[in-house]
Amino acid sequence: MSNKIIDSEKEEKPKVKKRVSLKWKWTIGASMAIFFTYTLFSVAIFMGFTQMMISQEHANVKDTLFAVSNKLKLESANLTNEKVTQTLQPNFPTTNDSEVDSRFLIDDSSYDSIDTLYAKINEAGVVVRVFDPNSRLLYESRASHATFTKTAYTEIKPIKIDGKDGFSGTMPIMSSQNQNIIGYVQVTNELLRYHEMSNKIVLVMLTMGSLALIVSGVLGYLLAINFLKPIKLMTRTMNDVRQDTQSRSRMVVPDSNDELSDLTRLFNDMLDKMQKYIEQQKQFVEDVSHELRTPVAIMEGHLKLLNRWGKEDPVILDESLSASLQEIERMKSLVQEMLDLSRAEQVEIHYKHEKTNVKNMIHQTFNNFSMIHPDFVFNLDDDVDEDVNVQIYRNHFEQILIILLDNAVKYSTDRKEIHISVAQDDYAIQIAIQDFGEGIGQGDLQKIFNRFYRIDKARSRDKGGNGLGLAIAKELLDGYQGTISVESVLNHGTIFRISLPILKEN
Repeated sequence: MSNKIIDSEKEEKPKVKKRVSLKWKWTIGASMAIFFTYTLFSVAIFMGFTQMMISQEHANVKDTLFAVSNKLKLESANLTNEKVTQTLQPNFPTTNDSEVDSRFLIDDSSYDSIDTLYAKINEAGVVVRVFDPNSRLLYESRASHATFTKTAYTEIKPIKIDGKDGFSGTMPIMSSQNQNIIGYVQVTNELLRYHEMSNKIVLVMLTMGSLALIVSGVLGYLLAINFLKPIKLMTRTMNDVRQDTQSRSRMVVPDSNDELSDLTRLFNDMLDKMQKYIEQQKQFVEDVSHELRTPVAIMEGHLKLLNRWGKEDPVILDESLSASLQEIERMKSLVQEMLDLSRAEQVEIHYKHEKTNVKNMIHQTFNNFSMIHPDFVFNLDDDVDEDVNVQIYRNHFEQILIILLDNAVKYSTDRKEIHISVAQDDYAIQIAIQDFGEGIGQGDLQKIFNRFYRIDKARSRDKGGNGLGLAIAKELLDGYQGTISVESVLNHGTIFRISLPILKEN
């Protein structure tokens, strides 16, 4: 039974595919592509060259036929062996086997000094035969086993000679006196030069093909290494990030300015955003834990007091319940602001296609604050066109304005006056909110946009602040490619300036 279980486990085990490196796949692919291209190119050249040589040999056979025919038809109306031999081989001694002496064999450098017809007849691989009208052989330049068939016109056809390609041409010889057929000339060409040259070309092609395969393999391998280098760096960087999510390991962007450099930039940007979200999550947990520690401790103290003996004392009971409820309200406000801050950090993902009319939003917020704070004087200086839009979610734009105006109200002193000015240029909307209150010291100006930073913690807590409003405003503006800055003089007031790019309608 146990053996059957083991056997079944062996059968169910999936087969692991053999891993083939992308480098070798690329090398083989590039080598085959280069070699295939070379082969096609070589075959095309070979076919064109051989076709040209075949055409030349065909023309040579035709020229020899016409040359012999024209030479013989001028001699006599009757052809004999002696006349044909004397005409085609004049004054050239022959050997016993009727072959021309080797010192009279013609090469390319001797054409100017001897008879051209003789050169054609005695060319290597060429056999010239002459027949009378009854197909009796009168002349043969060298022994040949080619068959002869009488024809009424010039005919050149391909034949096989000892298994190789050749040409056989036949032409009637016409009498110059009465235009009667007085004989036939046959030219057989073994195409020796063609076969020799073809063999040499094939040998050269095979040698060059082998070298091309080796060279293409080396080039393919080098190209594969070069192209896969960014992928190796990417793999190494991903391993670093997998082992340590806070790793600052990044790929070096190449100077090639191609798809690989684009991929590298995109990869680094993805890692930066991922790390940013991880840090935001970590910061969120740390901030919540830190800020909730105080109200939880206060509530815990009051509950322990009530549990011990305070619940019997109505005064202590009311005081503890009131303090606990107050801390719960602070916790609710804190949690809501932390959620707002978390959403502000992700506006690029969820709200990048939203748009808002600047004039409408500012006038609405201005009217709302004028209504809920009748003891304040709000002045609005608006120089914005009716149809100007900014790329920001309407609620976020309103939230930024409310945060800044609410701070202006909270930290105003005797002069309860707030100025709002709005202007525009070709590229951006400029909004300034000015109060005449407590002001901010120079040492605190660079810190007020930090999370949970409060200049005077006791006074800020009394006014209901958690130190997150300006941080939320800055995160929202950063997400929409805007800016925020502050100018302040202690005990004279503060000016917050924000800028948002104008949305260009297509």
